[in-house]
Amino acid sequence: MAIRAPSFRGRVREPARYNTAMASQRVLGAALAVALVTAASPSAGAQDHPGAQSYRQVCELCHGAAGRGDIAPALVPFGFDAEYVLAVVREGYGQMPPISRRELDDDAVRQVAAYLEVLTSPPAEPAAPAREAGAGAEEREAAAAAVQAVETEAYDGPRTPEGQPDLNGIWQALNAASWDVRAHNAQDGVPAGLGVVEGGEIPYQPWAAAQQRENYANRLTADPLRQCFLPGVPRVTYLPFPFRILQTPDHVVITYEFAHVVRIIYTDGSPHPLPNDFWMGDSRGHWDGDTLVVDTTHFNGRTWFDAAGNFHSDQLHVVERYTPITPYHLDYEVTIEDPEVFTRPWTMRMPLYRRMDDGLQLLDYDCVDFILQALETPEGGVR
Repeated sequence: MAIRAPSFRGRVREPARYNTAMASQRVLGAALAVALVTAASPSAGAQDHPGAQSYRQVCELCHGAAGRGDIAPALVPFGFDAEYVLAVVREGYGQMPPISRRELDDDAVRQVAAYLEVLTSPPAEPAAPAREAGAGAEEREAAAAAVQAVETEAYDGPRTPEGQPDLNGIWQALNAASWDVRAHNAQDGVPAGLGVVEGGEIPYQPWAAAQQRENYANRLTADPLRQCFLPGVPRVTYLPFPFRILQTPDHVVITYEFAHVVRIIYTDGSPHPLPNDFWMGDSRGHWDGDTLVVDTTHFNGRTWFDAAGNFHSDQLHVVERYTPITPYHLDYEVTIEDPEVFTRPWTMRMPLYRRMDDGLQLLDYDCVDFILQALETPEGGVR
């Protein structure tokens, strides 16, 4: 059982608005490094836990003895709700395949989660003498220093001559947000996804929630993407197609495999033009430290966020933040604001991965050509 929390590896300088869950994971990781000095093996009581046997049979091969990590990340310290773990086990996550109930039933999964919590909880100890208490304070200070070092380390990847992180290359999101940005089960032709919306819910106004349900019911014909319209922002980022970033001193160009879409993001300080309406909006960017911040407005209100009918109006305002975590990963955060449709701004977050395939290039996915070919097919053709 390879449970993977949504996290990134490498030397990291966290963006200023990095979410609480990410920060908590790094605090736990730094504290673990100090704790391992004095806690190298699980207690005998933990090994008698009813979840210990199931863990050893299914999880230990990847996550290591007592959840300390091996070819998969460490699970101790453990900070996940048992029902979240159950969802990950059943749906899979990243490179971890789903685990069937025949291999590990629901009660066994919950027992494994409880076992990992026992491993995380330190055993009760008698009060330490004054001399040892002082040593404990030193350990806590060391842990705090380790956490501070993780939080302040600078991005150490390649940079442009102007000093910004070098984002040039081909990138891709690897998730199911294109089908539905919220958590959802698998359907025929739709992979399951844990969702990318922070907090899990989109804050629709009542009328808009009803419109979204209607969109979903008619999604096979009403989705603008099925009519070969441009996907809009931010949907174009997490379509299941790669995109290329081309970086210059005064603008960033992003070209997408889907429908030959091109975005020009001006970073020269120029303002948005007079109000207009565009499928992809008008984008202006600037650097906030090592983060590329892109402000996009002037949408025509005719695109969706996904294939599940989540939508917006022409008052949409999108702020994207591209933050390099390692030379091979970007943290992509996008904040959505639309007072016509939503009760408050809301945020999506996901990693973007640098594609490293030999000879990789953007190919063609020309939706209009597919429709024309279908019309010319004697039997009609199906999209």
